[in-house]
Amino acid sequence: MSSDLPNPEFTVVQTHEPHRARRARILREQPELRRLFGHDARTAAVTVAVVVAHLAIAVALQFATAGQSVSARLLWAAGAALAVGAILSHWLAMSIHEATHNLAARTVDQNVALSFFANVPMVLPVAMSFRRYHLAHHARLGTLGEDTDLPHALEVRFIGNSAPRKLLWWTFYALVYLGRSATFAKRPNRLELLNLAFMVAVDAALLAAVGPTALAYLALSTVFAHGLHPVAAHFLHEHYVFSPGQETYSYYGPLNHVTFNVGYHNEHHDLPNVAGWRLPELRALALPHYAPLASHTSWTAVLWRFVTDPSLGFGSRLVRAAPGRSEAIRASPPAGTPSASRPAAA
Repeated sequence: MSSDLPNPEFTVVQTHEPHRARRARILREQPELRRLFGHDARTAAVTVAVVVAHLAIAVALQFATAGQSVSARLLWAAGAALAVGAILSHWLAMSIHEATHNLAARTVDQNVALSFFANVPMVLPVAMSFRRYHLAHHARLGTLGEDTDLPHALEVRFIGNSAPRKLLWWTFYALVYLGRSATFAKRPNRLELLNLAFMVAVDAALLAAVGPTALAYLALSTVFAHGLHPVAAHFLHEHYVFSPGQETYSYYGPLNHVTFNVGYHNEHHDLPNVAGWRLPELRALALPHYAPLASHTSWTAVLWRFVTDPSLGFGSRLVRAAPGRSEAIRASPPAGTPSASRPAAA
């Protein structure tokens, strides 16, 4: 790595994550916001519509490209996946996110069932593994070795802040994420094994009943939805440090309309039992808590800046040691102010 590039290592902070303290302040000052808690049935209805639309496009592509060469069919599948499929696949991933927090249906079993259904066009068996790993991310935000959203040490050291490497890594981020999660791997639970068997059967059925072009479109949609596409920039905007001392960021742009408002990420971490549909209302009612925080208005701009800005890289994260492995952790300073920190190896 060039010596003139900034240090790509994590910044270790001796502070608590900011959301627990802000949650307490918000609910102490505005206890009426508890009325926003709970599931929203609209998520299930939208999920059904998106699954049907996604599969319909896959079927239409299969029949529309019949008789064409393999390369032509792959080009059509890739074009459709970039233009539409990535948005639909990412939307379904956000359905799974809502269901993981039990915010898409009334009961846990109903949320699990909806996650399985949303997983159908995504080719890979992601729903139940995400359910397990994502809840750990909320519980252990920024904790080394425990937060499943943190980049692996290999990413930090090898990719660093190099624009070409960041671009290549981000293009295949769907596969990187799978490999990263393996470092936190535990024996798959019953639901994860069922999810795997379910998706193997689904993919085989799609291949047999519809055809390879349809399956290629769905697979490419999932890869693009978690890689080099504007919607995938939400994985970057959430916790990579764009403003010194701030750990979590929100995005207030139009793509929230096709992601169940996942861009409202400070709001989501503060009150994770508020459904995505009601996060804009939460922000409006608790605006004094959120207005001072740095935020984003364009996921495209986030993606462009992350790749091209030499001050940003996979090490641009605030992290903390697990309890018992560090010095006493002080109370967190107000978000947006410089925190006591030191550079450390990932």
